[in-house]
Order: sequence, then structure tokens, then C-alpha cells
Amino acid sequence: MKFQKLLTISTAIIFFTSGAAIASSFEEYVQRLSEHPQVKSILAASDASQAQAQGELGLPDPTFMIGIDNMPISNPAFDRFLPTSKVIGFNQKIPNPVLRSAKSKKLEQISKKQKLMADYTNARLRFMLISKLAEYKSIKTQKKLIKTQLGYYHELEDTFKGQIESGRAVYQRFSEVDVERAEAERKLNDLDARLTTIEAEFIRLVGEIPKIDIPKITTDVKWDKNPNILYPVMIASEDINIAKKDVGIADAAFLPNFGMNAVYKQRENGENGKFAGDDWFSVQAQISIPLWASNNQKQKLKAARERERSAIFAYDDISRIWVKQMTAIQSTRNAVAKNISVLQNKDYAMKNKIAAAQRNYEAGTEDLDRVLLAKIDRLNIQAQLAQVKAIHISKSAEFNSNIYREKQE
Repeated sequence: MKFQKLLTISTAIIFFTSGAAIASSFEEYVQRLSEHPQVKSILAASDASQAQAQGELGLPDPTFMIGIDNMPISNPAFDRFLPTSKVIGFNQKIPNPVLRSAKSKKLEQISKKQKLMADYTNARLRFMLISKLAEYKSIKTQKKLIKTQLGYYHELEDTFKGQIESGRAVYQRFSEVDVERAEAERKLNDLDARLTTIEAEFIRLVGEIPKIDIPKITTDVKWDKNPNILYPVMIASEDINIAKKDVGIADAAFLPNFGMNAVYKQRENGENGKFAGDDWFSVQAQISIPLWASNNQKQKLKAARERERSAIFAYDDISRIWVKQMTAIQSTRNAVAKNISVLQNKDYAMKNKIAAAQRNYEAGTEDLDRVLLAKIDRLNIQAQLAQVKAIHISKSAEFNSNIYREKQE
């Protein structure tokens, strides 16, 4: 029993320490994403399609047989009647070679589509990781700003207490500060919850919480509204190619299947050699005839052509949808970039306002609460700026992830 417990503990230690070491760079995490179950699942399906494509080119297993022919019932023997013989033979079916080749090409096309899907999935996972890194940093910045705000609210309370002691009626300001502080604490609680959610997403993506900076990405990729360089549209294009292979399969089905039989019959000479002679053998060749093509192959060919038309229409629809979606993402990305500039200017203006209020306070022309309220307003602007920067990074990464390139940026 002690040995079993020791073995269990040792196994657990090995399990938890045998995982991948904590990555130290974004490139290592990108490599880890290529091993993500979503990607590996699609690649495994692609390998399966490729293997099945090779299997379609092979012949079915032959059928071997062994038996007897024309054995008399009343007195079974091999030497009483001439037709009685021992039989051994085989049958080999040879399905339409053109049809087999067409089916193989379809599966190869499916495998190609699945590899493209795996590439796109990898690109999307990379975008998700970048987006969560940006959001994670933004939330931590916002939390830090809110905690600073809470400190300023405490200073405001002390300031108002001093004003009350000097005879000024500022009781209402206490209530206002309490409301604003409560709102700040509520935001802090929401941010904590979002941090927990993001950390869980990190575990799903890369198995740990990354301790790295946000990678540098291209935030102004140009796009000429060409849908054919977008992953979803390229995948839809592969559906057309697969449908064309179905048409090829339906066309090939009009051609014949083949087969052959061979039988060897060993017979006895009979009593007193009365059936003297040689053994027998039979050979047969088979070929199918499309006798019912009007009700079979022609209908299947018509269905295949309609599926091809359906794939073309779906491709056209997906192209239009993704031009619209990419235009929307691009527009949002550019608008957010402008908002960053606006908020940076606003932050700079608020900085000057705080400096002016500080000078007036030191000169005795303004109260300290004006300075503190201006600092709180600036922190709100900086919190908005942190949110907008994260959105800009996320939208840029999302935009880039949909564009097919040998190397994602």
C-alpha cells in the first residue's frame, strides 16, 4: 500500500513537471499555438484525407474459393461421374480506374482545404493571444489608475473636513465623493473579474499566464478590398474545387467496372481409368454496362453539377460578407487610432490644467480640491486611453489574421 501511494505521488510529480517550460518570448508562444488541439485536430483530419486518397487508388481484396462440383448425393465419390471435381479459384474485382482516381483527387482537395483551415485557425489563435495580452495590460493599467483615484478621494475627504472646520458648508461634497468612490470600487471589482476570465483564456490558449510584453504588430496594413486574399474566402474557393471533383466523379461513373474469375478443377480418372483425360480450368472477364444510366449516373451527374453551382453562389456570398466585415474592422481600427490621438491631446490639456490649478492653489486663489478633482479627471482620461489602445491592438491583429500571408504579422 505504501509503495502504491509512493508510486502515485511520483507519477503526479512527473506529470506536473514534465510539461513545457514557461515560455519567455512571444515567438515561443506562437510555436505553442501551432500545437494547439484546434490546429492539431484539423491537421489530423487532413492527414486522414490524404491517406484515404491513397487508399482509393488501391484494388479491393480478391476473393478465393475452394469446393467441389457435381458431387453425387447417393454415394459421394470423385471417381463415379465425369463432372465431379475438386475446385479452387479466385475472383478479382477491378473498379473503374478513372472513378478511383477521381475519388482520390477529391480527397486530396479536401486535405488541401483542411490544411488551409488549420493555417487560418492558427492565425486566429495568434490574434486571440495578442488581443488578450493587450486587454490584460489595459486592465492592469486601469486598476492602477483607479487605486490612485481612491487615494485622491481620501485626500478630498480630508480637504473637505478642513473646509468644514473653517466654517464652509461643503457637506454635499462628501456625498458626491462617496458616490464617485463607490463607482470606482465597482469598476475595480469588474476589472478583477475580467482579469480572472482573461487568465482562464490564457490557460486555454497556451497553458499558462504569459509574462511577456505585447508583441509589435503592424497596425496599418493596407487592403485593396480584394476578397481572394482572405482566409474565409479562400476556404470557400476550395469548396468549389471539391465540388468540381464531385462532377469528375459523377462523369467517371459512366465508365465500366471490370473483374475477372479463374477456376481450376481437379478431377479423378474414375474406376478402371474410364474418365482418362486432363484437369479443367475456367477463366472469365467481366465488364459493367451503364444500362440504367438515365436513372442512376445521369441523375448523380446532375446533382454534382448543382452542388458545384451552389458552391459558387456560396463563394460569392462569403466574398461579399467578408469585404463588408473587413471594411468594418478597418474602419473601426482607423477610428480608434484617431481616438487615441484625441485622448492623448486631451490628456496633455488636462496635464496643463492640473499644473495651472496647482499654481493657483499655491498662490492661494484656489482650493486644493480643484487640483485633486482635475487629477481624478485626468486619471479617467488615461483609463479611457488604456482601453482604446487595447482595442486598437486587438482590431489590428484581427484585421491582419484574416489576410493570407506566408508569415502573419
